[in-house]
Parts: sequence; C-alpha cells; structure tokens
Amino acid sequence: MKALVMGGSGTIGKAIVKRLLADGFEVIVHYNNANIETLQSDFIGKPVEFLQCDLNQDIDLESHFAYIRNLDCLVYASGTALYGQLQDVTDKEIDDCYQIHVRQLIRICRYFTNRLRQSSHGRIVIISSIWGEAGASMETIYSAMKGAQIAFVKALSQELAMTTVTVNAITPGFVSGNMSQVWSDEELQAITEELPQQRLIDPIEIAHTCSYLCHPMARSITGTIQKVNGGWYV
Repeated sequence: MKALVMGGSGTIGKAIVKRLLADGFEVIVHYNNANIETLQSDFIGKPVEFLQCDLNQDIDLESHFAYIRNLDCLVYASGTALYGQLQDVTDKEIDDCYQIHVRQLIRICRYFTNRLRQSSHGRIVIISSIWGEAGASMETIYSAMKGAQIAFVKALSQELAMTTVTVNAITPGFVSGNMSQVWSDEELQAITEELPQQRLIDPIEIAHTCSYLCHPMARSITGTIQKVNGGWYV
C-alpha cells in the first residue's frame, strides 16, 4: 500500500507519516521549506520517498507527481494559520491562504482521483480544522478556507460514492505543534484552561484517526467530518 502525505513535514503531517509507516504503508512525504537532511534522519531505514514542491506557487502537477503510478491514500495536511482582523488582511494573504488550503487541494485531488480509483480501497483524507465548522474571530480567512475544505469533502464523497474511494475530513481542535507556538506560555495556559479536557491535542491522536480512515475496513466511512477536539464544541 502506498500513501502520499502532502504537508508531511509539519507537526500533524509527520505524525501521520509515522503512523502510516507503522500500518505497513510506503509513504511519499511532501515538504517545502523543511531541512531535508533533518527530515531524512527522522525516517532512516523506513520505506519513504521525499517530494519537494512549493504549494504557494502555481506548480505544474504533472512534472512533480507523474512518477507516482500507484496510490492508495492521499492525505492533505498542508496549510498555515492566518491571524488578524479582517480589515488588516491583504489581498496577497487572502490569495495565499486560498491557494494552499483550497485551490491546490482541489487540483491535487483531481490529479490523483483516477489513480486512487484503481486501488481496491482508495482514500482521501483532508486535515481541516474546528474553525472550518465554527468560525473564529481573528481567523476569518482561515476559517473560510477550512470551511471550503469541508464542503469539498462532502461533495466529492458523493461524486465518488460508487467507486472504491472514500473522502473524509478531520477537524482538530487545539493541537500541540507549530500553530500553537504563536501563543505565549501565558496565553497557552489561559486557552488550555478553557478547554473541556484542559489539555492540547497530541498530533498522534490526529494520526490515529487518519489511520482509522485509511483502513480497508473503513470503506463505508465517507463524507464524514471526524471531530478530534477533546469535547471543544464552540
């Protein structure tokens, strides 16, 4: 079995790569700015390949992905936070947020759909966000893009329902990792105290949910939004 993890060098992406490897997958790890030597050292002796491309650019998909002939699972974990009041957000920030969360997601899913259909259990898993469901003050653009991902999952799952391909989203709550590092220790403490479980979510919990969705027995699980939020229903 082979999986492609877009954004595989990030906090959540790397946890997903490690879990899929443990599940017996060969994994293609997409990255952009990560140090390749450091990334390679995390997976010594593992059946991994590394693929570099900048999703913020209007890349030619054929030149980057044509060599991937067989694929069972596509995981889209690429993304970046965007904080600020709406009136302070620039056109470029809006365009960049749309590019990485929506446009490239749609293009890459379109590119691999026929290949995934050739698998006996093709899987598409998109890492969205709790803010795509609830919306967040100071994250209006990010919330809008994550909401678009959820709508895309619901529509594409219907389109592919008669095939072997399932399409699902995971909407994490507050995850410990790169995105949480924008907050000070005092701010993180205050946020944590407001959470029902009073703890941040470990990325391996997201990876576990992804593993479940990628399992051959999950063939009836499609069009769902898997809420990994520690009871934080905002």
